[in-house]
Amino acid sequence: SFAITNLTLVATGALLSSLFGYFYMKGYKMKLMKDMIGIFKNKNPNLFIEKTDSPEEVLKLIKRGENEKIEFKSTLRANLHTGEHDKKVENAALKTIVAFLNSEGGILLIGVSDKGEISGIEKDGFEDNDKFNRHFTNLIKERIGNEYLPYMNFELILIEGKNVMRVECRKSDKPVFLKCDGNEEFYIRVGASSLQIIGSKILEYIQHKFKSG
Repeated sequence: SFAITNLTLVATGALLSSLFGYFYMKGYKMKLMKDMIGIFKNKNPNLFIEKTDSPEEVLKLIKRGENEKIEFKSTLRANLHTGEHDKKVENAALKTIVAFLNSEGGILLIGVSDKGEISGIEKDGFEDNDKFNRHFTNLIKERIGNEYLPYMNFELILIEGKNVMRVECRKSDKPVFLKCDGNEEFYIRVGASSLQIIGSKILEYIQHKFKSG
């Protein structure tokens, strides 16, 4: 019986060792797989932006109201008080996008008032949606930079008979500046607003937020 007990212990030990080895290797493989997925995500960020492209989902966002990760703009370029195209209005939208990219990402809805009323991009006076899209894309390329387009996903969504542009931004892995009248401006998200920081504060923020590793 002593021999049988010894054999049983040896067999049990061998089984436990095998199981440990199996799960260790499985854990290693899982970690390896996660690492590979992480690398793929970093190289293809736009593929992994969560889409809220149904009118119902966008209405839910509007009901939440503006916060650190959601902002509304009534128009892209039209000043609703003067009825004219206004660079300051364009700048306001671009500042929000840059702030989202420099912070933790977020969603900008163009065609929605501060109070959550759906005004639609029609107020911007473009001939059609394609021209709106082209103008918006050109603004990003010229004022922010082509290299940041992969960090954004934008589309027009028809809600209550009006078009709303949903711009979803993913956190950038490098600092993003807004070109403005020959200068470069740096914005971050603080609460429900986009805050410009200047001078040494930019350097401090970049060192803290974008440090390697």
